Amino acid sequence: MDLIIFVVALSILVLVHEFGHFIAARKTGVKVEEFGLGLPPRIIGKKIGETIYSLNWLPIGGFCKMLGEDPTDSAKDFGKNKKESFQYKKPWQKLLIVLGGVLMNLVLAIIIFSVVYTIYGTPVETDRVSIVEVSKNSPAEKIGLKEKDIILAVNEKEIKKGQELIDEVAKYKGKNVKLIINNEELKIYNKEVEIEVRENPPEGEGSMGVAISNTEMIKFPWYRIDKGIVAGFKEAYYWGEIIFGGVFKMVGGLLVGQVPKDVSGPIGMYEATSAIKKNQGILAVIHFFGIVSVNLAVVNVLPFPALDGGRIIFVIYEMITKKRANQKIETTVNNLGMLILLALILLITVGDIGRLIGR
Repeated sequence: MDLIIFVVALSILVLVHEFGHFIAARKTGVKVEEFGLGLPPRIIGKKIGETIYSLNWLPIGGFCKMLGEDPTDSAKDFGKNKKESFQYKKPWQKLLIVLGGVLMNLVLAIIIFSVVYTIYGTPVETDRVSIVEVSKNSPAEKIGLKEKDIILAVNEKEIKKGQELIDEVAKYKGKNVKLIINNEELKIYNKEVEIEVRENPPEGEGSMGVAISNTEMIKFPWYRIDKGIVAGFKEAYYWGEIIFGGVFKMVGGLLVGQVPKDVSGPIGMYEATSAIKKNQGILAVIHFFGIVSVNLAVVNVLPFPALDGGRIIFVIYEMITKKRANQKIETTVNNLGMLILLALILLITVGDIGRLIGR
């Protein structure tokens, strides 16, 4: 079942990307010869208007085949349809078509995040500090602190911000402090507890062993869906920034011969999907694929041959020089880029398999 969910979700992301190219192509007058669900060979196809809509045997993603998409196609290949060819469109129209897939992935991510936040609740910054995680064998665990506990005060000093808590607790390293705790779910109010403040906590843990946040998930009425939409935009921007930074770091490492260690391919993504479904449920899986959709958008816009970003470089060249790039050079560069991408995917997949075997 997990494998089916993974394949369907990944296929939807790729299909949405191709649908972005399809819509942009149709709006700019480019003929779409075939729009396929899955990858060839074809099972069945039906021509509606000028486009063949097909169902194919390989159940991963889809494709959008446009007239004149191949740079090596010559004018004679288009016959009377020269005006409907991608090659003979204006540069700004080509740019819109190439960016269509990236934009659709971002739109899908925003929709996913908006729906999830509308159902789960919307993150809202509050004036109280809640515990979001308790480390094992920490002072917090030993005295029974739990997730969703609210820390109201430290040694009778009122606390409203996370940094206030950190600063106040830091004054008592090596000593005990008194905390005032609320937990609305457990109906605990103004409970006083005493906790040790460690001088040298383990790496990655705080002195008390808790992770804290001022942000809480607030569930608004259904008609305030605007709250979820705003949160969806913020979430997409947040992950876009993180993914872009990660990709930049990875590319920098590759240039100096470092093999990426914290990057996962299809096997790693399937593992993550399965683990998230098991531990957090299907809504968390949907949220995860929202992140993957942002990732797909960011990666595709990179100025690398065979990706949408690589095609954008040739379009920009055409904008500046007022003439199309050499078709043979463009094809050679894109083919070389595709070989490098496939080699990188293979390398990452081997790494995923190695991690599985090493467990």
